Amino acid sequence: MLLVMQPGWILTKNSIIKKVVGLFAALSDEYRGLLQSPISPKISKGENYQGLPYVMLDYPRLFGREDVLAVRTFFWWGHAFSVTLHLKGEYLQRYRPLLRRGWAVLAEAGFHVGVSDDEWRHEHVPENYRPIVSADDLDGDALRDDEGSDLTFLKLSAACGLERWEEAQTILGGLFRVLVDVLADSHER
Repeated sequence: MLLVMQPGWILTKNSIIKKVVGLFAALSDEYRGLLQSPISPKISKGENYQGLPYVMLDYPRLFGREDVLAVRTFFWWGHAFSVTLHLKGEYLQRYRPLLRRGWAVLAEAGFHVGVSDDEWRHEHVPENYRPIVSADDLDGDALRDDEGSDLTFLKLSAACGLERWEEAQTILGGLFRVLVDVLADSHER
């Protein structure tokens, strides 16, 4: 009852979400300067990712039934920021060789490879992500679901702890730049 009768904490939460949206708006401008895409960035927010509020920035964002090319910058209340490359279908086939060539750069930047069979999981926990230790970690043979089938998508993600709030824009922008640079060989900038 005490929390219900005191609006201050929810106003503080709303203020924090507004600051994250502002941060992501600044990042979307930065991202657009690095990668020219005909599709505009999209910032979305919600109240219930694993029970907690979130904000996400998708750019580029090409989501099809069979083909996906997206970079999602994500804020998850109480946990972390993250930058995630999501590839599926033709984009996975096109960009996997470049990712294999750039695996060491990705690993050094802190990217992990998705190992969950649920392509919409964002938590940086061992069931969802593991460190990249070789180019082979980016291949279907290394990425199998619980039944042993190759995953039909590839996700690479790096996290930035909330304790680094003051430098989050620099860190997240840097992670995005790493992805753009690794994929630059065949993607017009």
